[in-house]
Amino acid sequence: MRIGFQKCILLILVSISPLMTTLVLPTKAEAVQATFLYKLSSITGPFMIAGGGMFVDKERNEVYIVYQNITWVFNKNGLEIYRFNEDNSLGRLSSLSVDQDGTIFFLSYDDRGAYVIIQCNYRGEQTGRIEVTGLPTDFSGFENFSPTHMEYRQGQFYLADARTLRIAVADMNGKVQKTYDLMPLLKLKEKNRRDYELGGFSVDKEGDMLFTVPVMFRAGILSPDGKLTNFGQGGDAAGKFGIVSGIVKDNKGNYLVADKLHCVISVFDRNNKFLMEFGGPGDGPSNLITPDALAVDGGDKVFVTQGGNRGVSVFKLDYD
Repeated sequence: MRIGFQKCILLILVSISPLMTTLVLPTKAEAVQATFLYKLSSITGPFMIAGGGMFVDKERNEVYIVYQNITWVFNKNGLEIYRFNEDNSLGRLSSLSVDQDGTIFFLSYDDRGAYVIIQCNYRGEQTGRIEVTGLPTDFSGFENFSPTHMEYRQGQFYLADARTLRIAVADMNGKVQKTYDLMPLLKLKEKNRRDYELGGFSVDKEGDMLFTVPVMFRAGILSPDGKLTNFGQGGDAAGKFGIVSGIVKDNKGNYLVADKLHCVISVFDRNNKFLMEFGGPGDGPSNLITPDALAVDGGDKVFVTQGGNRGVSVFKLDYD
C-alpha cells in the first residue's frame, strides 16, 4: 500500500537526509517482477547525479547520460567507459539518440536559442550537422516549437516540444515529414496551451510515440497515423498517478511510467491494465526519489534517473 500524498511530498523534500529509512518495498505481481541490481558507477563509486537525459543503446547495451552538458557512456555492467563534450564544443545538449551502427545524434542548442541535430562518432567527435526544415507555419518560431526531446527510429527523427505539446517527425536530411499537435487530440482548448506540458516522451520500435501529461494524470500512446490512446487517473492507490514523468515500453510490450510524487515505476500491460509497481520512497537500494527518465535495454534491464543526487538505478524485469 502506498503512503499518503503529504507523506510522500515530505519524503521528496528531505530525500538527501541520511536519516531516511525504507518505507515502501517493491510490489510483486504474477506477470512481472522487478529486482534492483545496481547503480551506474564510475571508478570513484556510484554516479550520484540529480536527473539528466538518458538513452540506452540496445544494440550494444550501453547507456548514455547527458548531465550538466557532459555525456557519459556506461557499459553493459553499469561502469563508466567514456565521457565527452567537457569543452562544450557540441553546444548545449538537450537530448540524444544512437542508431544501429553506433552513430550518436544530439539535439543541440546554440547561445541564440537555435537548434540543430549534431551527428557524432562513438568518441563524440562531430561528423555532421542536420538542420530541421519544412516545419508548417504553426510550428515556426521559438514560441511555437522548440523541441526538448529527440529520438531516432528507423531513419526518422522524432522531435517533441514538452512546452507546447507539439511533435515533428523528420527524415535523415532533417526534412519534416509529419507533425502532430497533442492539444486537439487530447481535447484541450488552445487558450489553455500554456497550462500543459509533457512529463516524458519516447518512441517504441513500431513508431508509436509515448508521452505523459502530469497535470492531466495521463499517459498517452500516439500511433504514426495519429490515433491516440490514453490511460491513467490521479489518486493515491497503486496504479493511480501523482506526478507522471518518464514513459517507455519494455521488450514484452508493457508500458512503464515513472511517478515523481509516489516515487514508483508503474507497469501496465499492452491493454493499459495495471500490473504492478516497484520502487517507493526511502533510502534503501531499491527505493526511488523523484524518478524521471526511463529506458530499457535488450536484456530487460530498466534504467531510472532520479532527483536528490540519487543517480541512476538499474532494475531487472523478470516475467512469468
